[in-house]
Amino acid sequence: MSNVSNEMMLDGDAGGSDLSTQTPEALDPAAVYEARGYYGDESYINELVGNTGVGSGTLKQRQDALAILIQQGKDRAAGGDDDGGDDDGGDDDGGGDEFSPAVGAKEILRQALASYGLESLYEFAYSLYAKQEIDIDESNSFIFALREQEAYKKRFAGNERRKSLGFKELLPATYIALEKQYKDTLAANGLPQGFYDSSEDFERLIGGDVSVTELNNRLKDAYSVVRDASPSVKAKMAELYGITDGDLLAYVIDPERARDLMSPDYKRQAQAALIAENAQRLSKINLGAADAEQFVRQGITTTEAETAFANIGQMGELRRGGFGEEQISDIDFAKAALGTDAEAKRKVEERKKRRIGDVSASGGSATLTQGESGSLKSGYGQSNL
Repeated sequence: MSNVSNEMMLDGDAGGSDLSTQTPEALDPAAVYEARGYYGDESYINELVGNTGVGSGTLKQRQDALAILIQQGKDRAAGGDDDGGDDDGGDDDGGGDEFSPAVGAKEILRQALASYGLESLYEFAYSLYAKQEIDIDESNSFIFALREQEAYKKRFAGNERRKSLGFKELLPATYIALEKQYKDTLAANGLPQGFYDSSEDFERLIGGDVSVTELNNRLKDAYSVVRDASPSVKAKMAELYGITDGDLLAYVIDPERARDLMSPDYKRQAQAALIAENAQRLSKINLGAADAEQFVRQGITTTEAETAFANIGQMGELRRGGFGEEQISDIDFAKAALGTDAEAKRKVEERKKRRIGDVSASGGSATLTQGESGSLKSGYGQSNL
């Protein structure tokens, strides 16, 4: 093939350049068909037929090149080398004379390997085909014959991980179909194209036996919380757990790279961040991760937290300790409002009663906020005097 190409390049320089705008003269269809059958690699033959590229030239030049290809094909079928030399070897395996490549065999093999990302194994695969050890019309069969090659193991590395974890190895076609399903699921959930779409990216998901359904659930349960949350919620998640948007993206597509948010406790931690954000925004109470998570464990919902911290935010002077009063911390106010600690609730109720008593005795102390109707807001509703 290289000899023919060089000849045509030289001939083309000599007199073929002025043919580029002319309609190519037709080669003999029967000769073209015969060359395709012997040679298999059709790219150069297509150039000869179309009078383009390296294969451009006069009709006579292209006919001569086609004849050379046909002769090379006959030599290979008879046991000669690819260059049509005089080497009369090839009988060592006793079957060289019987091998005749199918029409377009090389192109078929290249395309099949490319669809699996195994282009680098072409030479090895063709050698198996030439020895009639694989059938190119049976892709599962010849791909299976490559499974011990390092390039194959790298391409389907998720299978190696699956085997180490006791999961069943996936067929290459199933493996590739699963990768596509992952891509479609990520795209449907708003992830940008190209963010996570290589075989290396999906290796851990496949190796860990993560189903498309599980991936989709992780996206909805975790990523959407951060994607849809207000900036203050995102800031609180970063404050409590050091978690950024990138960390969450890493989790939903690759749990082993993620931070603790995407551990089995990730839902609790995300809920805790929402509660802590409500506390900060509505009542200026800065909850730590431990306290916020404790409220989640006690069954406090985001709605309940929002109501409770809004009430605390309206307590005004009640939250400030006076002379001789028992000290009440912000977390005690939170526990009392959320109803999770009886002792904290007792402290707040006693202060409220004392303040109301003081107001009654003084005829109007400013320790509570005066309501529009003459009632006094204690932080736990209005106390009519």
